[in-house]
Amino acid sequence: MTDPKRDLLAAAHPESFDRLLRGAIDVHVHGQPDLSAGLPNRGDDLEVARLAHEYGISGWVLKSHLWATMDRARALRRAMAGSTFTVYGSITLNPPVGGLEPSIVELAAAHGARVVFLPTWGGAADVARDGYISALLRHVSPSFGEYSARTAITLCDANGALSGRTRAVIDACRALGLALATGHASIEESRAVAAYCAEIGQQLLITHPLHYTTDPARLREFADLGAYLEFCNAPLVHPDGHLTVRDVHEALCAVGPERAILTTDVFSRWVPPEPECLRMFVEQLAYLGWTAEQIATMVATNPRAFLGENS
Repeated sequence: MTDPKRDLLAAAHPESFDRLLRGAIDVHVHGQPDLSAGLPNRGDDLEVARLAHEYGISGWVLKSHLWATMDRARALRRAMAGSTFTVYGSITLNPPVGGLEPSIVELAAAHGARVVFLPTWGGAADVARDGYISALLRHVSPSFGEYSARTAITLCDANGALSGRTRAVIDACRALGLALATGHASIEESRAVAAYCAEIGQQLLITHPLHYTTDPARLREFADLGAYLEFCNAPLVHPDGHLTVRDVHEALCAVGPERAILTTDVFSRWVPPEPECLRMFVEQLAYLGWTAEQIATMVATNPRAFLGENS
């Protein structure tokens, strides 16, 4: 028996439109809503998850800049029961959840978190550069500027060494088998985190490093420390974005597919839903010469290893 929905998708896309996404896991998906119910980014979580399943994608890591996503992930898994699609919950250690606290990591793990993101807009580095998320949140909360400045979180001390709180959070992730991502840490903070993670054997993802450097030597340094590097579609489709897919291509040439993970990280109204964004991304990289096997490494094999599924 044919599936009418699948037939409609196939008719609207190139032949074998899902060829590069089969088994993929997108480890950076923002739900609807994320920052505010008044800032809609795309369709309902469940409907987009079902669409991702139709694209051949196997799962998501659901991320929020404000709140833990474990309950939302659990609800989506129940709604998708019977399919091969899974949703992983996460927590981002921004001020609303308490910041750099190992107890929060432990409680999140007990509640089903799979990934811990270090601070994003709550990090001092992001506050200093007045990041994009902060600009959006000021539209939502008139007092946000004062709040973010007062609660800004640093990962390192004045000498550039990781703070005790940062090490304690990383230690908690290691003890609980959770994956860790750097959030919006500066390149120097990320280097310190990567070095410590290499020392203790903690799985680490350097989140969208091209926001901070395009220096091939810096990117290779992270890979040499055993971290994965994330390359996401979001800045490639943003009206104010400064990157193109060729910048990603050059960075991947420097790093190699063995330490790279491709994600979406999109949550703006003007972009297609995540599965189509990911399809566009990998098809463009295929056009630039990356093989199906290399792309599978970056969208399926490496995300699974980051999440601990291959261990």
